[in-house]
Amino acid sequence: MSSSCRTICWAACLSALSALSGPSAAEEGCKLYPIGSVINYSYDLIGPDACLAQCAQTAGCVAWSYTPHNFNPGTAPGECRLLPDKGTREDHSRDYCGYAGG
Repeated sequence: MSSSCRTICWAACLSALSALSGPSAAEEGCKLYPIGSVINYSYDLIGPDACLAQCAQTAGCVAWSYTPHNFNPGTAPGECRLLPDKGTREDHSRDYCGYAGG
């Protein structure tokens, strides 16, 4: 099999997997601030989908907010905040937020 054929096959497979998983549940361009305290901060998750998954696996998590960092992604790819309430929503162009269960 030629390398161009393999590339096309891999692209088709990735496209199919992406279609099966559906669009991200993350809302782009928003940040949530807790009304009370934060359940947990994580600085080692990469991307809003990882933050959403962490919220889904954390007891009491109602909402989450993710800020990608633009410095040294090897040691701090972003900040994920898990919230026990729906929080206060603000528009932020490079951040993501969402609620447990979609």
